[in-house]
Amino acid sequence: MTLFEVIKAEAKVIFSDIAIVLTIFGGVILYSFLYPQPYAKESVSELAISIVDLDRSEISRDIIFKIDATPQIDVVRQDMSEDDAKEALVLGKIKGIVVIPPHFKRDITLGKSPTIAVGADSSYFLIYGAVLEGAMKSVLTTSAKIKVANLLKSQLPISGAKEAYTPYSLNTLNLFNKENSYTQYVVPAVFILILQQTLLIGLGILGGGINERRARGEHGYFNDASIYQIMFARFVIFGGIFFTHMLFYFGFIYEAFDITHIAEIVPLLSFGVVFLLAVIAFGIFLGSLFASREVATPVVLFSSLPLVFSAGFVWPLEAMPKFIEYLSLLVPSTTAMQGFLKLNQMGATLPMIINNYMILVAQMVVYTLLGFYMLKRHRIH
Repeated sequence: MTLFEVIKAEAKVIFSDIAIVLTIFGGVILYSFLYPQPYAKESVSELAISIVDLDRSEISRDIIFKIDATPQIDVVRQDMSEDDAKEALVLGKIKGIVVIPPHFKRDITLGKSPTIAVGADSSYFLIYGAVLEGAMKSVLTTSAKIKVANLLKSQLPISGAKEAYTPYSLNTLNLFNKENSYTQYVVPAVFILILQQTLLIGLGILGGGINERRARGEHGYFNDASIYQIMFARFVIFGGIFFTHMLFYFGFIYEAFDITHIAEIVPLLSFGVVFLLAVIAFGIFLGSLFASREVATPVVLFSSLPLVFSAGFVWPLEAMPKFIEYLSLLVPSTTAMQGFLKLNQMGATLPMIINNYMILVAQMVVYTLLGFYMLKRHRIH
């Protein structure tokens, strides 16, 4: 068989298989719009909380007013006791509790430091952090007002009182994620995993399906064509399809969801092509291991969550056991996620990520050799 005939035969099998088509086209496009949606709203707001005011002074009422004025919090209840507020929290009516202790005004007047208790639903860190942030801003604002007023009573000028309370100012500058946005660092990395997983499922279904046909004694191009031709055909077909998907993600989708993309086109595409070649080689090898087409989807899908957490962008690599970190390097997405984030979100150049690049090249070579060996072994048997 000629190379063109092999490519034509492979393409016919791929595009006539509804499972492969839905995965490599429908899955990629559907996930590109669905996945960013939960992160579209960058921060939580108007969280319902209860205030337990045990002091009932003008200072405590001022604190309640300031808390309710913050964008994160909406004071929907003022309970008479902590038990009532806790019951409302357990029932899900509120997300947090702020308790102003008795004798709060008296303790402040006497120069003591009373404690305002803040509790929140910590099932979600975003909710817990928002309640804590809103309450702390209000309490600290009132605290500053009281301290500056006390300093003014001691005949200190207002400029001196302000400097005495805040002798330094903090200017925070976020280098790579200016909005502290989940979208900017979670979505780009997960897009890489989506490209890999859909590509692996497609190749897995193809490889497993051919193994099924061979086990039933069927004869086809997979017996007549050389292994070199079959592998080259898969690199060409899947590489062309997913190169287009990659451009769609890095271009249209990044613009649609306002995701940072500051990489230059040549380094980005160079790294992207090596990533796709490594994944295709891995997919050919993986597909050759499956005895049936049905195995591919659950195996690849069940590996998705471990791959996300072992990639180092959700949970820091420094906090992981070394063997997990090394094990994750066997899969192209781990190295690719780190490299793409450095290129697109952090402005790195290709020489800066040369280690990531060379790991992908090594994976491509190793998995190509393993895939060739497995395909040859199937043909012999």
